Amino acid sequence: MIMGKIVFWIAAIAIVFSLISGCVSAPQGTPTPVVTPVMTPIPTTAPTPEASVEVLNAPATAVAGQGFVVSWRVNNPIQVTIPHTAVHYGPDSKSEPLTLKSYPSLTPVQNGTIPADFSANITIGKTGIIYFRAHAIIGGANYWSDERMITITAPLNATSIPSIATSTATATTSGYGY
Repeated sequence: MIMGKIVFWIAAIAIVFSLISGCVSAPQGTPTPVVTPVMTPIPTTAPTPEASVEVLNAPATAVAGQGFVVSWRVNNPIQVTIPHTAVHYGPDSKSEPLTLKSYPSLTPVQNGTIPADFSANITIGKTGIIYFRAHAIIGGANYWSDERMITITAPLNATSIPSIATSTATATTSGYGY
């Protein structure tokens, strides 16, 4: 009886092993590798903004002896305090490399925390073309705007305006001080 049970279990184990070995077969030849494409992400970092100086507003023409305003923006990716920003100007166009002495004149030097907008009043006494750039020193480095120009014209002379005969009219004030 024990012998029958042993034979039974040996036969059962043999059957199980033969079933398992039938499910697994040895590889036939060289297997073909399966290539799975892998997407490598491309870094999408935005370009780091750099410090810059740009003219925001300036007239195309001005009258000799009368002031005009130039406004400019000093940009920087982080907030810092600068020791110098001004408009540098003169009668001749200047190309790079520029220095603090490139233009013979400049507005009063301003300082402050940037990014910020600045403005200066300029009065030119002679007629002609004036070239200018806004400038700032940021972290010890010089930054210049593109060069711009203003045509300075002669003031109108009251005696040079021909008189026009007019009829009498009554003026009223608008309340604006004109």
